[in-house]
Amino acid sequence: MNKLLIFAAAVAALEASAASPVHNRVIDYSPAPGQFVNLLPEWEEGDDAAAMAAKALQAMTVDESIISLGGWGGSVTVGFERTIVNVPGKRDIYIEGNSFSNGTANAGSAEPGVVWVAYDINGNGEPDDNEWFEIAGSEYGNSQLNYRATYTRPASASEAIGWTDNYGGSGIIDRLSFHKQDYWPLWVDASTLTFDGIRLPDNSENQGTESEPYYVLTAFDYGYADNQPNLDGNGNYNEGAKIDIDWAIDRDGNAVHLPGVDFVRIYTGINQFNGWIGECSTEVGRVMNAHIVSQGNSEVVDESITVDPKVLADFLEKYGDNGGAEALTTDDVRVYLTPSGVLRFTLVAPAVLNIYDSLGARRTAQSLGAGAQEVDLSSMPNGVYVVAIGKSAHKIMINKR
Repeated sequence: MNKLLIFAAAVAALEASAASPVHNRVIDYSPAPGQFVNLLPEWEEGDDAAAMAAKALQAMTVDESIISLGGWGGSVTVGFERTIVNVPGKRDIYIEGNSFSNGTANAGSAEPGVVWVAYDINGNGEPDDNEWFEIAGSEYGNSQLNYRATYTRPASASEAIGWTDNYGGSGIIDRLSFHKQDYWPLWVDASTLTFDGIRLPDNSENQGTESEPYYVLTAFDYGYADNQPNLDGNGNYNEGAKIDIDWAIDRDGNAVHLPGVDFVRIYTGINQFNGWIGECSTEVGRVMNAHIVSQGNSEVVDESITVDPKVLADFLEKYGDNGGAEALTTDDVRVYLTPSGVLRFTLVAPAVLNIYDSLGARRTAQSLGAGAQEVDLSSMPNGVYVVAIGKSAHKIMINKR
């Protein structure tokens, strides 16, 4: 009994209700200097990096507003309640921004952000360095690869912020008359900030005159955040604001067929200053699983879509040991409980399933083969149970209404 309680206490509880498609964590918020930094979200005296990440989550999800990533390289990293499954032939991730069109095709105010995705290979609930893959959007071949930019903190908040890069370039984040706050992220004490990634090609054109400039920021074809409007002409989620996981590449530029995505990172991809409208700064709102169904007045994750076991096995065979991460085994299996009481998970090898009730009594035991699994628990009474699969354990709550 005591052993079981210790065993169960070491694992995380999973909700029986249907999962929200919207990200539920901001793991890191690291903007570069910019005109909306310290405003979107607002920095207050005493706020540290954790407080700003919490404010970013509030702004993006609860308030359904946006945050600013500042100039080139500034980023946000988010996580989800459920793995976003890679569905063949469909775009899997929807990212809200504040891009708009002025009525001309692909023209308006696009401030594209580069997208990286990660599958939690070792099942530790955190995005590790070796788990990240870049989404190769339409401009990947036109970009500066292995780009690095360093910003230097000015002596006072009223001065422009200078930057240099590893290609010999330099410039400034200039101050604008209508944003008077400090442009340097005030929870960062460092005198310099350095970011790495790729630099997308410039997209700005002055379609006015030198004395009366009118800047148009052209959208790219596909593959970026804050690049195309959130909604299409019919008020539906715009396909142009969605990302196909199959656009992912590894660090050698090879196409990667991920089974799904647990984490998304977005960073400002253009290093460009646009006169009176300021620097390109990617703005981001909700990051969502695009595979959804309606439940009452809400949108929830479509739980009928599951990871393809062959895709998972092939992915792990190639990338499971990459960078020192251990391949996923039955010790790392993740389980989902649908609202109807069906337990879903994928095994990469045969294992024994045991389910115990809150008193420690074993309610079921099954030997299962490798592949996608569904176990119907709808006949079990409401309550807390421990699901043991191999050496892994998960606490679940059945709450039928």
